[in-house]
Amino acid sequence: MFQRTPNLACPMNQVYMTKEEQKAIAKGLPERFADRNNHYNGFLYQWRDNLTYDHSEEEREEFYKMLWKMGGFRFLMNNYYDMTRNNEANQQAYNFWRDRVRERVQDPRKGELLAPTERPHLFGGKRLSLEQDFYDHFNQPNVDVIDVRTNPIDRFVADGIVQQDGTHHKLDMIALATGFDSITGGLKDMKISGIGGEQMSDKWAKGTWTYLGLTTARFPNFFFTYGPQAPTAFSNGPSCIEIQGDWITDVLTDMRDRKLRKIDADPQAEAEWKELVNDLINDTPRGKVDSWYNGANIPGKPREHLNYAGGIPRYKKTIEEVRANGYDGFHLS
Repeated sequence: MFQRTPNLACPMNQVYMTKEEQKAIAKGLPERFADRNNHYNGFLYQWRDNLTYDHSEEEREEFYKMLWKMGGFRFLMNNYYDMTRNNEANQQAYNFWRDRVRERVQDPRKGELLAPTERPHLFGGKRLSLEQDFYDHFNQPNVDVIDVRTNPIDRFVADGIVQQDGTHHKLDMIALATGFDSITGGLKDMKISGIGGEQMSDKWAKGTWTYLGLTTARFPNFFFTYGPQAPTAFSNGPSCIEIQGDWITDVLTDMRDRKLRKIDADPQAEAEWKELVNDLINDTPRGKVDSWYNGANIPGKPREHLNYAGGIPRYKKTIEEVRANGYDGFHLS
């Protein structure tokens, strides 16, 4: 594996459920689905109310172990409230993560690359992955990790990859994990035209503008879900999409009932929304990490915050209030 930046992955910890356990959970599904919208990230849990240093070192270790055993995104999203908001608190979480990974990787060199002694970036500042046996594979003699930050890739050749120092790695197949133009890339590639033939790719060439993370001015009657400036990658995807889908359905129903044919966002409203999206995260440690969350992974792409960091409950309340107030920030005709 050619690595530029280590992927800080947590254990998925999938469990087998008996039919009886599945039936018991199914009985409470309506309540569980409704409860998602009460939590910041659209899951059935969120950050705790207490802070990292409210606990002693021993208590903190036990708490981390509990989250680690539960698996999934809990170590990130069910952790202490200040875990992504306070640099020192974040360091404590990273130290625990690093030590757990290093316990699994036998080769110290590989372990240092996969889980560095020094934190490479804010834990959770880049998208956290989930894994089942990812780190264990590096104990196999035929699996290695190559550091391309200190010795970059120079070129691809017919039978592999050559690094800048001339090291030649012979390979049968190469799987690329680069160029992830998330959040806006797909919308810009669709060649959608607005008023006067304006292309989405042109409007968003120097920055992204939306209103409510649902529409963009001069593209009337065009809605999108799980896109820029909505909770999107900071949330459980289905929770975000369902809230947005319900809102869009209500908009179309209202327009039909009022015999309206056109709805378009006001440019001032989308400018204010963009400002809000950035203000919510700019001054936080998480907001200072370069990642695909803010477009920093694509050369030439404007660096801006592409996800709404106010949480699912606040987002849902905001878009519902816009509708209740006669669609503030929109022009209808």
